[in-house]
Amino acid sequence: MSKKVFDPDWGNPSLRTIMETELPQAVSLIPSTPGWWILFLALVGLIIRVIWRKKQAYLRDCYRRDALVQLTRIKAQLNAGELEAVRELAPLLRATAIAAGGRDIFSGLQDEAYATALADLCPNHEPLPVKNLQQLAYAPLIDIKLVDVETLMTALESWIRKHRRNHA
Repeated sequence: MSKKVFDPDWGNPSLRTIMETELPQAVSLIPSTPGWWILFLALVGLIIRVIWRKKQAYLRDCYRRDALVQLTRIKAQLNAGELEAVRELAPLLRATAIAAGGRDIFSGLQDEAYATALADLCPNHEPLPVKNLQQLAYAPLIDIKLVDVETLMTALESWIRKHRRNHA
């Protein structure tokens, strides 16, 4: 009689008494205690708050981006030889200052008071030459050559980028 393969007598006899161990059930990745849920909700709330604040800051600085676009447009017009574009610099600065500091502060200011208020919004910046801006806005176009427009526009661009809004 021939032996069958894998019959009960087949293989190592010492291994027949070994019992196969049962594996434990899989560990769930879902937290089972309320502390983890509270921590998860706090983390989600923090992420939502950070996103909200970034969005608000982006929307709050819309006037700044618009002013820089308009300043770039004025530079392009000046490079194209349109000297009349310098007349837009003073209103651009006034509109940006009003958006940053408020209409009640900047609408009636002139000369040194205006320059001081602008310096208050950007304390670490060199004061803007307000008199030169006024001269560019109202003087005849022949007198524009007396003012260094390029330096003035660089200072204006720097002020627009670096000033801080009044926080009420």
